[in-house]
Amino acid sequence: MRVKTTNALMKYLRNAHNISIDGAKDKRNLINIGYYHGYKGYRYINNPQNRITINSFKEIVSIVNFDSKLKSLLYPQLMQIETISKNIVLQILVEQYNTDEFNEIYEKGITDYKSSNNSKDYKEKMKQRLNVQSSIYSALSRSYSHNNKIVNHFYSKDKHVPIWGIFEIITLGTFADLIKSLEHNARLKIDKEMKLNIAFDTDARFPEKIMYLLKALRNSVAHNDVVFDVRFKDGKIDSTLCKYMENEIGCTNVDFSTITDYILIITLLLKKYGISKTELNRFVNEFESIIEDFRTNIPFNIYSQVIHTDTKAKLTELRKYIKK
Repeated sequence: MRVKTTNALMKYLRNAHNISIDGAKDKRNLINIGYYHGYKGYRYINNPQNRITINSFKEIVSIVNFDSKLKSLLYPQLMQIETISKNIVLQILVEQYNTDEFNEIYEKGITDYKSSNNSKDYKEKMKQRLNVQSSIYSALSRSYSHNNKIVNHFYSKDKHVPIWGIFEIITLGTFADLIKSLEHNARLKIDKEMKLNIAFDTDARFPEKIMYLLKALRNSVAHNDVVFDVRFKDGKIDSTLCKYMENEIGCTNVDFSTITDYILIITLLLKKYGISKTELNRFVNEFESIIEDFRTNIPFNIYSQVIHTDTKAKLTELRKYIKK
C-alpha cells in the first residue's frame, strides 16, 4: 500500500469519509494527533463497530482533547491511590508476619491456596501464587538490569530486596495478584484498613477487585491510550462491588460502562484514605468542567453517546457523599 502524505490523508478523509478537513489549522491538528492514533482511534465508541458519525475533523479534535483532559485529571489521583494502597498492604504484611523479607511473607502469608475446596480450586490458586512469585522475580531482574537504585543497592551487598523495595517496582496488576493470593486473615485486615464495608465484602475480596479495576484504567492513562469510552475495561465487573458503591454513595446504575463510574470509585477510595473534602470537591468539579467543555464543543448526538443521562445525578450524590 502506498504511504500517504498528510495532504493525501486529508484528501482521503474528505473523499472517502465525507469529513470536512481543510486549511493549515486542520493540517497541524492531524499531524499533532496522528491519523492512526487520532482519527482511527477516536472515530468509534468502545468498539470499532460502534462508529461515531463524524462530519468535521474539528469533532475528532474535540474528542481527543476531551480524552487528554480526562487523562491529565485522572493520572495524579490514580498514582495517589496506588501509593497509599501499597503502603497500607505493606504495613499490614510487615506487622502480620514480623518480617520485611519477601520469601518469608510468601511462605507464611501468600497461602490462599490452603483454603481451596477442591482440586481444581487448589490448582488455580496455586498457579496464582506461583505467578506472583514469578512476576516479582521478573520485576527484580528487570530492575537490576536497568540499574534501579533500590534493587542494585541491596544486591550489591548480597542481600534480599525487602518487601518495601519490591513494592516500589511491581505493577498494579502484580500488586492485585499478591493481595488475591494472601490468606483470608491478611485480606480482612486490608479491608478494614481501607475502611471498606465487610458486610458487603464477606470474603475480603474488594481490595484486589478494586486494584484490578483501576489497573486497566491506570495502564491506559500511563500509555496514552483511549479512556473516554472505557474500552480499556478488561474483565468482568463484580456486581457486589457495584451494589456496595451504590449503597455507599447513594446513587444507582453503577456498572463501569462509563468513565463517570471510575470517578465515583476513585473519589470513594480517596475519601476512605482521608483526602480532604476540598481536594475531593476540586476533583469532581474539574471532571464536571471537562464534560461541560466537551458538551459545548461537540454535537449533542456524540456527547449523549459518551456522557450518559444519569451523570449529573451521580455527581450530585457524589458531592453529598463527600460532605458526610
